[in-house]
Amino acid sequence: MKKYLMLLLAVMVGFALHAEKKSKVIKISVQPQEAAIYVDNNLIGYGYGEFSRPEKKNQVVIIRVECNEYTTANSKFYGGDQRNSLSFNLMQDGFYRGSASSGLVNKYMTIILDPKYYTIDEDGKVNSEAAWKLLHQILLNYFPEIETTDIHGGYLQTPWKYKTFNMSEKQLRNRVTVRDVTTPERIAFQIKISSEVAGAMQARHGEFDEVDRLPKELEPMVEELQTRIGKASSI
Repeated sequence: MKKYLMLLLAVMVGFALHAEKKSKVIKISVQPQEAAIYVDNNLIGYGYGEFSRPEKKNQVVIIRVECNEYTTANSKFYGGDQRNSLSFNLMQDGFYRGSASSGLVNKYMTIILDPKYYTIDEDGKVNSEAAWKLLHQILLNYFPEIETTDIHGGYLQTPWKYKTFNMSEKQLRNRVTVRDVTTPERIAFQIKISSEVAGAMQARHGEFDEVDRLPKELEPMVEELQTRIGKASSI
């Protein structure tokens, strides 16, 4: 009987010590330090935060950690969890690694044509076929085809080109539209590089939104369009 009581006492002491080890306050640390920490949709801090351990073992809190340009982390913490602290190291979203910020997308830029790419006859009629030919050559280095070409109507457009990124649910699509805006005062084209982004679910339904970013592999194309057929104008 005495041995039984001693064993029971030892078990009770063990449970008491074990209970003491579980802190009532759970600490969360995150990298990068500017990441926002939410517990049950309530912001508790940036980079570091604390919350109270759920009182019951099966009671749960929902943790969300998010930061611009990084993949959001979601987790659950139960009252019976033995941990007293949590740490998260967010991974940079592959969309931001594989694209670059651009102030030239989603608006028309005017290019004054280099005189070597057009002629003007004695009646004042402009022939810019050489410029259109060069445009085709440039764009076909970045797009599989030209979707619409109407040289006489002064219009060209590529199909959408889609790009996905490692470690990202985002999808980017881009296309180029060119229109002839020649006037008696200047021989010029206007070029628009459309750039739109969507999450995986939205992309399936074609629900894209404009974004001021461009795939890094299209950056040389922007420079070529601005310099090879003429000179960019702010007018």
